[in-house]
Amino acid sequence: MRVLGMALVALTLSGCANMGFDSNVSPAGIKDYYKGSNVKLYGRDELKGVNYVTLGTVEGEACQIEAQDAPPKDADARADLRRRAADMGANGILLDRCIRFDDMPGCIEQVLCSGQALVVNE
Repeated sequence: MRVLGMALVALTLSGCANMGFDSNVSPAGIKDYYKGSNVKLYGRDELKGVNYVTLGTVEGEACQIEAQDAPPKDADARADLRRRAADMGANGILLDRCIRFDDMPGCIEQVLCSGQALVVNE
């Protein structure tokens, strides 16, 4: 009886061996999504006495395109800001501000964040 039970378990588990997983996210898309994770947001006080170079202004956005979509989040706009700063070679951002707009072309509601892309020597 014990052998029959073990055989049944092995047969059941082997049925899952040929199952695959399909995703709409490509490996390149995952790398792009997480590329800003190494870019830190700084306040002015945190940069006092720290050696850094400013690379330029950078902006990030989040947009609600359709009425049934969720409203844009500040966090999504900051994440976009960090990805764009990473594209510039930055490891930090001095965040200037995030502003919410209504009825922008292409967006019902939009959050736009801006800041300075930085290379911070730690």
